[in-house]
Amino acid sequence: MVCHTPSSEIIFITIFLSNEFTRTTLAPRDRPYVGLIIAANVVGACLLLLLVWFILSWFMWKRGRDSLIAGAGLRQFMYHDLVNATNNFCTERRLGEGAFGAVYLGKSFNVDNGQQQDVAIKEIFKGSNEGRKDFLAELNIISKTKHKNLVRLEGWCCRSKRSTWSLMCWCFLKQVDHKLFLIYELMPQGDLDHHLHQNKDTVLPWPARYKIVKGLGSGLAYLHHECDPYILHRDIKPGNILLDDEYNAKLADFGLSRIGNKNNATLMTTAVGTMAYMDPQCIKDGDVRFNPSTDVYSFGLVLLEIACARHKSREQVWELYRTYGAAALIVEDVADQRLEGNFDREQMRRVLVVGLWCSLPDGSHRPSMRQALRLLEEDDTPLPDLASCDTFDLIRL
Repeated sequence: MVCHTPSSEIIFITIFLSNEFTRTTLAPRDRPYVGLIIAANVVGACLLLLLVWFILSWFMWKRGRDSLIAGAGLRQFMYHDLVNATNNFCTERRLGEGAFGAVYLGKSFNVDNGQQQDVAIKEIFKGSNEGRKDFLAELNIISKTKHKNLVRLEGWCCRSKRSTWSLMCWCFLKQVDHKLFLIYELMPQGDLDHHLHQNKDTVLPWPARYKIVKGLGSGLAYLHHECDPYILHRDIKPGNILLDDEYNAKLADFGLSRIGNKNNATLMTTAVGTMAYMDPQCIKDGDVRFNPSTDVYSFGLVLLEIACARHKSREQVWELYRTYGAAALIVEDVADQRLEGNFDREQMRRVLVVGLWCSLPDGSHRPSMRQALRLLEEDDTPLPDLASCDTFDLIRL
């Protein structure tokens, strides 16, 4: 007699039902459809995963774009408006090109409330993280400033390239591909470098040069002393000094600028700028110390260039100063020969001495921008004696 346990009965019933299911549901004539059903399930699962991945990719792309433009504050312009204003960025509209971007003339651009005016549209080179940092630095810094000697930023534009491939492969891409633009007020007279060295037909007269000197000094004094924390420009040169129709100077190109620490401490960053105008204390590998005196050095070299137009180097002007002193310095020997002596001697002397003082090799011996500006604006303020390095620490204005 065979005794069946409850568990054995369950196993028997399960096997029986399984065989019956196979015979009834998977009859030989129906078995070819099994592969189709399995394939349909696999394809459906893949499509579902692809849809989920696409939605996730779109949200990640949007979050990256939003993080780029968050807190911009200024007006955002549409890309098609820039294309129309620059005739699709044609070469005839290109005003200039530098290391960080090309600048185009935007004709009849709708700035605000239907008001149309010509503008300068700067395209930031590189859609990489480096280009993005330059864009954010310039946007964030200049949007916080307001001064008559700083170029006015009208707005910005960010155009993201959303190809299907880049969107779907967002997690594998090392950089987000953006086209970045800054829209500035147009400065009709171009940059100072053009007037000093490239314009062979017209000589920039001395009254205009002295006005530029004081305007540039006023703008830098604002950045160093009236902004809290202070702002370092770090790329002061004639090419970044723009002029309007009345030859008012406005400092531009804040791509390398940095905002100082809250306690106005020295900034430690890698050396950047234009080599010919860089503080010699900052020309070295690794992190270097940037503080307002580094801008002061560049300002001093620009003053000497405005006065001499490279007719004499800084070293030559310094040797003449050490030989004759400020009072006996024959300014005709060092001034731009194209001026043909048509300049105010005392103003020229003042610009030369302030330029030499600001460009001293030791940053601790240079004046602040506020001190330098006072010498340029107040003709009755006595010039410092730079004849002996021992007297530098005694100079006070």
